[in-house]
This record gives sequence, structure tokens and C-alpha cells, in this order.
Amino acid sequence: MLEDQPILRAEQARSARALLQWSQADLAKAADVGVSTIADFEKGQRVPITNNLSAMRGALEAAGVRFTPGGASLLQQLSLFLMSESNGAEFQLHYTVEAADAVAEVLSIFGKVEEGVASFDPVQSATAALKQSLEDLVSKHSAAVPQLHRLKKFVQVLRDDEYFLLLPEKAASTAEQLERERHVFRLNHPDEQADPDGMHNLFGTLLARYDMSSPRTDRPTVIGKMDRARLKCRFCDRTATEGATFKSAAHAIPTALGNDHLKVANECDDCNNYFGRETEPSLVAMLDIQRAFLGIQGRGKNDGRPQLTFAEGKVFHDGKKLNIASKDVSKADKTGAISVHLGKGAPMIPVAAYKALVKIVLSVIDAKELSHLEKTIEWLRESKHRDQVLPNVAATVVDLPPNPSAQITVYRRKDETSRLPHLVGEFRLGCYVFVFAVPFSDRDSWDLVGFFEDAVFRDTFKHFASVPRWSQNNLNGQDKVFLSPRIKMVPRNP
Repeated sequence: MLEDQPILRAEQARSARALLQWSQADLAKAADVGVSTIADFEKGQRVPITNNLSAMRGALEAAGVRFTPGGASLLQQLSLFLMSESNGAEFQLHYTVEAADAVAEVLSIFGKVEEGVASFDPVQSATAALKQSLEDLVSKHSAAVPQLHRLKKFVQVLRDDEYFLLLPEKAASTAEQLERERHVFRLNHPDEQADPDGMHNLFGTLLARYDMSSPRTDRPTVIGKMDRARLKCRFCDRTATEGATFKSAAHAIPTALGNDHLKVANECDDCNNYFGRETEPSLVAMLDIQRAFLGIQGRGKNDGRPQLTFAEGKVFHDGKKLNIASKDVSKADKTGAISVHLGKGAPMIPVAAYKALVKIVLSVIDAKELSHLEKTIEWLRESKHRDQVLPNVAATVVDLPPNPSAQITVYRRKDETSRLPHLVGEFRLGCYVFVFAVPFSDRDSWDLVGFFEDAVFRDTFKHFASVPRWSQNNLNGQDKVFLSPRIKMVPRNP
């Protein structure tokens, strides 16, 4: 936008509202500004401050309005959700009325488009003919609708004749998502058992009681709306008009744990700085040895890999192997086991580590759930409710190939009333797994202490109950402690 052009003109605001059939009150609500601000602006009595103008324009654009020097026009919108065996992607096509014919021609590859109404068979096959037709038409019309490139890319990487689903919307629940995945599997492998590993027996009860979400950490993923003019911080509830800024990249999982992709749009700079100063360092310190063993790459020297210094030694990963140096090393004569005492290491506050885990969950859940978590956010951000005992954090090591980035899975209870926790987090760093409950939700009727050993929980989370060894970690401590790890290395049996 040129410097001498205003963010929004009064006549543009009026015409945009007319296209959307919005009243001034509708725009005020969407932009989080006063009705009088809009009324005075459209009358030419005063020009709102820059933040309010940006918020008004952002609200109108989010509703589908495109501004031009001559006025405003309403964009058309079409949502599609594609699912293959290896991927699922949602496509939001925004296009002008003039480009509607181009979109219809491309979509006609998948079904019928008559009088502007599209009808598709949900089961599609990536035939060579379909791929070529899509290539030709997207090349022809991509200037008018650039988003069509993503649609083409999704189909082109599929195997020839591979079946995939074309649906009007994402699955409404985890159970529906799993059923779609089974359907795609059966289409592509008609002679194979649809549930060869018995996943339904393991997860059936869980999916009946919980919805699951696990955002991607292996590619750029942003949680929340990207329009800064309309952002509201999910932790302090402030907007740009109330002084909040959203300039820094807010990572849902600390970068020191290998995450550089999963970010949060609606976390303000003040909250981002607070968590980076008060809670996340304790979680990172608690996981120092695990980070070093895995060679987790964050940022900084040594390609971002941990270089840990202790009172009695050092631990670091050189990119190929783990290196341990210590003044206190012993070897058992009978077993050959080597024990290494490293001495005092980095400081951490146990409850701050718990808060950092909970903060990860609150970063990625649907913002609608935050209304149930007001006390949780007070505890997290304002250190209130300090006297309530927190449930333990369960930890184990699983025999799975390490992932280069930490991962979070969130389980959200469907029923309003239940002894099961409202929100359960599963935090995974390579082969290390931590399971915890989010405290203080108004959808929980008890303090959740001992939830992991509860019979109903273990019957629901059968995949946790199937793991034989869990340790229970009490992270209630509010004072600074220094970890003093001991490492024991046992020879493998020949």
C-alpha cells in the first residue's frame, strides 16, 4: 500500500458493509471498536486512529471483501478438504466473481458444476488423465486463483490411480477422522485387513470419550488468525487497540526442544516474553539430558545442540554421538555397568516446568476451550492458586524412532461431566513421553490428583496402560532446585 493512501476510506467502509449486508454495529463487533467510531468515520466527522482503521479493514477482508482504488468487491469462497493415505489438507479458495468460471472449470474435473453449484463423488482416483487435466487447467487459471497450485500439488504427488477423498469440510471429531482414514485404507488395500494392528480395540473407548488433536511440527504451522489488526492474545485477552503487540514469533513449543515450525499467532509479545523468562527455561533444564542424548537442535552454538556444563563434568552432542566427560565415573565389576555422576547442573523450578507443559496445550487448543480455563490462565500467567496441589506428571520411555522435534497431542473430553480430566496433554521428545492433566478447568469436578492411576482413566487410555513402566513426577515445588543427574550405562547382552 502506498504511503499516501489511507488504510481505509469512508466510502470503502460503507460499500463493503453494503456488500456484506452488515450494520455499523456488525462491523464494530467484528473489529472490536465502538459503533460511534464507525458512525463518525462514515459521516466524515473524524478519522479513527490507525489501529482502529486496520482492525476495521481486517474485519471486512476476513469476511471476504477485496478493496480496490474504486471501491470494494466481495470475494467468493469455497472450502474443500482432501484426504489421502499419507496426508490431509484443507483448501480455502477465495476468488472474485470474474474468476468464478475459471474455478468451476477446474472443479469440473472432480464432478459436476451446474449453475454455480458443485457436486462431487467423495471418492476420487488420481488417474494419469485426472493429473494431466488438473495440470493443464491450473496452468491456465492460476493467475486468477493462485490457491489452485496447492490443489494441483496435493494430487500430483499421489500414486497413479491412488484413491483419495474429496469432502466439503474437515471431520467434526477424531472418531470421524479415524473412520475416514479407514475408508481410504480399504479403498487402496481392498484385500488387506482394515485394522491389522487392532487399533480399534486399543483406541475405541478413548475416541468415544475424547477428541484428539496433534498439530504438525515437521512443517510450518501457525495456530490462530494471522491478521494482526484483529488479534486477541489467548493468554491475557488484550488486543492491539488495548496496547498488545504481536511482532515476535511465538513458538508453541520452545525452540530449545527442536521446534522451529509450530507457532502461535495470537500470543502477544508480553506473554511470549513472560513464558520465555519464567516457565520455559525450567522445562528445558528438566529435559537437558534427554536433549543431549537425542542431539536435539535448537538455536545457537554447536548447531543449536545442547552443551551442558555440570559441577563434575560436561555432556554434549557433536552431531554424530553423545559425549560425556566427568570426574566421577565408576564401573561395576560383575555387570560392567558404568555409572557417571555429573554433579550440580542448571537450576529449575518444578512448578514452572509444569506450567510450561500446560502452556503448550493452551497454545494449540481451539480458542473456544479457553473460556473453561480462566483459573488455569490465572495460575499460568499471574501465579494465582499457588496453594492447590497439582497432579503428578507421568513419564516413560517408549521404543519408537526419535522425532527431530518435540510433539504435543491434546485429548479433550467430550462429556460435560465425568471423572476423566477435561484436558490431557501427551508431550513427546523423541522416545521420552510425558502425560499430564491441565489443572483448574471449570469442566473438572475434582483436583485430578492421582488421575493417572484412576481405573476409569486407565480403561479409557489403554495405550498408556499398556506401557509397563511409568514414573510419577511431583512438580509442585515452587523453589529453585539444581538437578544433579546420574547416568548409568549397562552393556547390551550379546
